[in-house]
Amino acid sequence: MLLTRLRWLQTGAFVLFAGLTVRLGDLQIRQHETLLEIGTNQWLDAVPVPAERGNIYDRQGRSLALSVTTWRVGVSTTSLRGKDPGECAAIADRVAGIFDLNPVETRRRLTEAGGKHIVLASRAVLHRDSLLALRRLGCVTFDVQHDRVYPQGGTGASLLGHFRDTGNGAVANGLEQAYDELLAGTPGEAWRHKTPHRGPGDGLEVVTPARDGLDLVLTIDADLQAIAEDCLEIAVPECHAIGGAVLIIDPNTGEVLAAADTPVIRDRTEAAEHKRFWDNYNFTGSYEPGSVFKIFTAASLLARDAVDTTLAIDCDDQQFDGYRIRNSEGHDFGFMSFMDAFAHSSNVYFARMVLNLRRDEFFRDLQLLGFGKPTGAVYPGQTRGLCKPMKDWSGRTQSTIAFGQEITASPLQVALAGATVANGGRLMAPMMVREVRTKNGSVVERREPVVYQEVMSERLAEVIRGAMLRAVTEGTGGKASVPWTTVAGKTGTAQKVREGATGYEYGVYIASFLGMVPADEPRLLILTILDEPDQSHHYASASAAPLFARVVEQIGRSTSWLSGVAVRKGAWRTDEGQSQVTAWR
Repeated sequence: MLLTRLRWLQTGAFVLFAGLTVRLGDLQIRQHETLLEIGTNQWLDAVPVPAERGNIYDRQGRSLALSVTTWRVGVSTTSLRGKDPGECAAIADRVAGIFDLNPVETRRRLTEAGGKHIVLASRAVLHRDSLLALRRLGCVTFDVQHDRVYPQGGTGASLLGHFRDTGNGAVANGLEQAYDELLAGTPGEAWRHKTPHRGPGDGLEVVTPARDGLDLVLTIDADLQAIAEDCLEIAVPECHAIGGAVLIIDPNTGEVLAAADTPVIRDRTEAAEHKRFWDNYNFTGSYEPGSVFKIFTAASLLARDAVDTTLAIDCDDQQFDGYRIRNSEGHDFGFMSFMDAFAHSSNVYFARMVLNLRRDEFFRDLQLLGFGKPTGAVYPGQTRGLCKPMKDWSGRTQSTIAFGQEITASPLQVALAGATVANGGRLMAPMMVREVRTKNGSVVERREPVVYQEVMSERLAEVIRGAMLRAVTEGTGGKASVPWTTVAGKTGTAQKVREGATGYEYGVYIASFLGMVPADEPRLLILTILDEPDQSHHYASASAAPLFARVVEQIGRSTSWLSGVAVRKGAWRTDEGQSQVTAWR
């Protein structure tokens, strides 16, 4: 009996031992990875390794936005337990000296921390010697960060936008947002050892390295941007306007060289919390161009042989589909031919002449120039404007569009359409970025100008420039002229549409001037806009045109963009412009 019991005990022990062996094998082999992970996680933290954001430069290589490495530095006071008070005081003094802190206050904070981790500096810039000195103390913790700085201050702020890491995710706008995918890079991952009482210690073991973002070289010229902003900041209060914009492009390439709007941002910190400051009007705004649009109506009329430029017609008030169309401020011009009507900006002339075009012809020409379509620019919140489909046209729509009503566009759309006249007929894609580079300067992508389509002949473009030249030398654009070169341009004075209602606000205008210099071979195309100038400045001739001249004068005085364009004696006389129009016929 006893023997039987012993055998049963032996069998039970064997079974128990076998079960434990199997279980141990299962833990060691099958669940090894899982248990290792659990154990590791008790002593290690997974820490993201931030990627350094790409830098942004202007076309001359000047820094516009940079990423600067900073540190979040703290002290794990648990590690100070058991240390001599004098040693603790020395550590506090050493840390205070590096960060320019009050040593007495630093000692108090370390003493009263009660074993907790305290942060001493959240965005510290540390040189190598200071970093090594802090590491030798043994109780200091570090978290690397990448801060965004803007070396040009407020220059180009609403264009570049703003980037900041709030701790709960990044916030970006402007070009920082538009090109975030290129700039951001890809974070890496590291393991960090935990201290017994507070989480992070000092040592990091990088598992996956971060991939830094790419650098951008923009088409923007920081000098032109500063000039545009400075001139705008003078003109807005001078004309008692509520706002304005200045857009400068290279008409031959489509490159955006400057894009200023109001309010001009001087203090980025103050503006950071106000979203409205970061919507650049040149891309996101929409307005009725007014008489500037006669440039494009004229192009359609001349291209389709729909106007006799030598024939004078009655340009006094006319009825169109029961709607009375007047010249600006009720001017009675009497009989005028094409050149005079363009130079003096007769609404009635173009309202009548455009009826020589079929609706579909005129509408197609507007679309060819890019109106009512996306520009292709990479910028958040940009508008495509409104070019109503023909089915929505009333009996007078064609006539009112002819002088820039019942159609809206962004400043960029107007400038790109105007560039077709400046460059010989090519509608260019807007360019904002010239190059994409790695951190070591290697070029990843070099972008070239893109021609969307040919929209008019070189000869026609030259004819229209001649008409625009005469508008400056003899017509409404006189105050846009500068003494040392030729200017071709067109004024636009448009009543503002009522907010949330139909019709126009009485006595409330938006004034603009679209001009190019020099007139014969334009290097720059500049659009100036003033929103709601007072009554003495509401004509574009008295506000937007002088602003244009001021911008050109500053560019000529302080940059090389217009060097060597001093007008030659007798070059591009207005009678030559008239003969060119006649020759086109």
